[in-house]
Amino acid sequence: MKPIFAVIMGAVLGCGKATNNDTDQANPEAESWDGLCSAQFSHTPEGEPDGVAVVGEFNRWDAEATPMTRGSDGAWTATVPLEPGPHAYRFVELTEWTHGQGEADLCDPAASMAVCSESTAGEANWVQECTTGSDDCASVRVVEDCSIPRISIDSVGATDGALRITGRIAAGLVSVESLSVELNGESIPVERDGDVFHVEHILDERLRHHAVVSATDSAGRRAEPVSVPFWTDDFEWADAIIYHALIDRVANGNPANDASADTTHSITDWAGGDLEGLQASLPYLEDLGVNALWISNPQPAPPTAWPGTCNATYSGYHGFWPAQFDGVDPHLGDIEALDNLIDAAHQRGMRVMMDWVGNHVHTDHPAAAADAQFHPLAECNDFGNDGVSNWDRIPQECWFTSYLPDWDHSQVQVAHDVVDMARTWARDRKLDGLRVDAAKHMSTAVLYNLRSTVENELEHEGSSFDFILIGETFDGADAINATIAPHLLHGQFDFPLYWTIRNAFVYDNASVSDAVNQAAAMASHYPNGEMSTFLGNLDVGRFLTERHESTVDVCPDGTLRQAGWPDDGQAFDRLRLAWTLLFTQPGMPMIYYGDEFGLPGYGDPDNRQPLWWYGVDPTEPSVEAVSAQLAAGPARVLDTVKRLAMARKDHPALRSGEQENYWIDGDGLVATAHTMGEDRAIVVLNRNDGEAWLDNSLSFFGFPEGTWIDLLTDERFESDGDRLRFGVPPASPRVLVWEP
Repeated sequence: MKPIFAVIMGAVLGCGKATNNDTDQANPEAESWDGLCSAQFSHTPEGEPDGVAVVGEFNRWDAEATPMTRGSDGAWTATVPLEPGPHAYRFVELTEWTHGQGEADLCDPAASMAVCSESTAGEANWVQECTTGSDDCASVRVVEDCSIPRISIDSVGATDGALRITGRIAAGLVSVESLSVELNGESIPVERDGDVFHVEHILDERLRHHAVVSATDSAGRRAEPVSVPFWTDDFEWADAIIYHALIDRVANGNPANDASADTTHSITDWAGGDLEGLQASLPYLEDLGVNALWISNPQPAPPTAWPGTCNATYSGYHGFWPAQFDGVDPHLGDIEALDNLIDAAHQRGMRVMMDWVGNHVHTDHPAAAADAQFHPLAECNDFGNDGVSNWDRIPQECWFTSYLPDWDHSQVQVAHDVVDMARTWARDRKLDGLRVDAAKHMSTAVLYNLRSTVENELEHEGSSFDFILIGETFDGADAINATIAPHLLHGQFDFPLYWTIRNAFVYDNASVSDAVNQAAAMASHYPNGEMSTFLGNLDVGRFLTERHESTVDVCPDGTLRQAGWPDDGQAFDRLRLAWTLLFTQPGMPMIYYGDEFGLPGYGDPDNRQPLWWYGVDPTEPSVEAVSAQLAAGPARVLDTVKRLAMARKDHPALRSGEQENYWIDGDGLVATAHTMGEDRAIVVLNRNDGEAWLDNSLSFFGFPEGTWIDLLTDERFESDGDRLRFGVPPASPRVLVWEP
């Protein structure tokens, strides 16, 4: 029997002799190497089959080609010579019957990589269970190149001001001649005893460190370097405040790279922002309270303009049209500028995430010439014969537009190369996380492979390095949860909460309690996820404009239009209320650049206006300096966001404490009591147009008598015995904390 998977996978990889350009022809062992490496396969059946075989493209999925041998421990094993690289495989359990033979094929439950020939979009609970009869997925073994040395890390420790690394080095064709370790770019001593090595080194005071272990054999072949990143602070992602910086729109640090793509509108062209400008903005972001920086994809984009919505042409300033795997788009700078930005952020204790575009490339990408690597053209906006949009009908196969070829992740080499690209960027650029673009449009196996790669190659035992994978799924909770699991993504962005917040504070068709209760119940909605909350992103219109105009339609008459700041303060008041809810509930608040003071904008592309169009220069060294550039409404929002960030940092009760209702008055006012140990807080959201007065018992909530301070205004309120009475201005929040 040949599994269905074999029909699609059969011609992906051959097993002919490989070449190695580094082979030392003077060495007899090197000359005799046939380009194959021994891959060990092992399988322990649940039952008692009469035989077991391993099948794959290497033996044309023939169950008779590679029988396995049963050991005394019940495990069946086989050694197969394979070319270095990824190989799909399955196990076949054979049972002899009176009148024939039965075959049951299944994947390897111990495999850390997988590939699927069919879409996994409809599988809400996809796991690598490898049950018998599941024939549309296979396991993947990435065979290491046995001709070169190989390095493995056993344990990492970074305590008491010292780094300790223990690992092993295996020779390739010839003996290992040298082993070296660099820490933060400088060579440090390493002790070696045969194939075991040990590092012990005193650390300097920086928070983020990066060790690289390298080896070379006597023929000059170099091992794949192994990175050992680690932090020495006590940061947890649950405490993150993320700033999403669209690099081209934040600050212009180098006008010399401001080339135009000659698009039809300025908002669709490169605007001039770059990596130097973003690096110069870090003091402002740190003062704002940001401790995690999410940057747009800096990979080179196509140099010219391309057609898009609203009868306009567009450039690839946003990073979602990768035209190369390597390098940085010259509009943004170069690799050195990117590394300088990341190092500067790390020096301030900021984690750095980057957009990872693994679903597609642009037709200008060299890989796009190989049509066989991509799905056949079927645009997501088109409809099938059944009248269903391709977004829903074939979400993992459709093209976002005609010039964005969609990777065929059912091909094992394609799936491997796409994930390897993510690994290379994460390792070489010293990233702390990836924002996974278009998560629901890729096979779940890709997310599985990405998570396995991160855990196996960056999160070494004992290092406590916590690399995060956050997905983007513009959908409901079920679709979001389908990609979150211990073996898939760590978390996602909470779109359902975003929609409820808009309903509550933009359109008034949901109560404030609805929004508060939904935010507080995040853990039950996403039991496996580290979720990020937000008020805006580059796919939706800006909060301020939607509140002021009740629409974010960017081209109602067929041409693009630009929003401006409203001339009244009411929309800014609503934005302050929404930010207060986000910062006083679980999750990782994400600030889309400019939302910290209420940048206006209709939908894409108007929601991507450069900051300097409004005279905002974030390279000023502080929030106070930036605030001085703003009118009263935006300045008031910016001050609130900074105060909320500081409150969240200083008061764990606001981000992860126990919570109960303190006061509810109709649909427009709710107050909540927050407790964590000795930390106590009262958060009030008054959406109503009139002032509210709250007079309540403190002891009912276990709260102490005394002085309570509003962290948003610095006002102080003294309790009268067990009673605390205070007013809340119209359309305003309060965040009261007890002063011990």
